[in-house]
Amino acid sequence: MLIAPRQSRMDHAQRKRESESVSYVVCTRNGVRWESETYLANFVAKNTSIDDIDLCQVMPAAGQVESLLGLAGHTRYNAPKSRG
Repeated sequence: MLIAPRQSRMDHAQRKRESESVSYVVCTRNGVRWESETYLANFVAKNTSIDDIDLCQVMPAAGQVESLLGLAGHTRYNAPKSRG
């Protein structure tokens, strides 16, 4: 299943931030450190809002990438530790 393209048009910078977000999610969930983390951290440091990143697009896209790469069954998630 492929995600349907959005109706609204995004500029290059918005597309880059979303694609870097997908890369960050896939890499982080699979134990890979990648430059997306640095790119996104630098962006957030300069711009306190990430309103143009649509998580309803990012998360399914990350899942699709993992499925295509055969990683979906191996994805790690570290639940936050409870504050006991």
